[in-house]
Formats: sequence, C-alpha cells, structure tokens
Amino acid sequence: MIQDFLCSTCEDKKLENSADYYCEACIKFYCGKCINMHRQLFTKHVPFERGDMKKLPVAKEVEDFLLK
Repeated sequence: MIQDFLCSTCEDKKLENSADYYCEACIKFYCGKCINMHRQLFTKHVPFERGDMKKLPVAKEVEDFLLK
C-alpha cells in the first residue's frame, strides 16, 4: 500500500510537500513542481503518477525506502 510521502527533493531542502510522482530509476518521490525539473534533467526516466504506483511491483530497494 502506498501512503503519503514527501517529495525527496523538497525534503532535502527542509520543505514538506506531498509527493505525487515516483521515479523507479532514482528511487525517489517528487512533487508536481520538482517533477518538471526531473523530467528536463533525466529525459529517459519514466516517473509514475500516484495512481500508477499502486499497480507496480515493489522492488526491494523501494520497499526499504518506504519503510524508513
């Protein structure tokens, strides 16, 4: 089950914005604002929207990340 998570980039800046996207390649969560920059920098990454996350098999690294 995917719960509410904070944007990884915002969290690094001591901000608390809910994540709406997840990048499996980066193993990070992103808010709507940060995902735009991520898409510009990493054009080959395919981030998933919140609704898509529930459909994905959870990799071990992701499970570990989510349990932190």
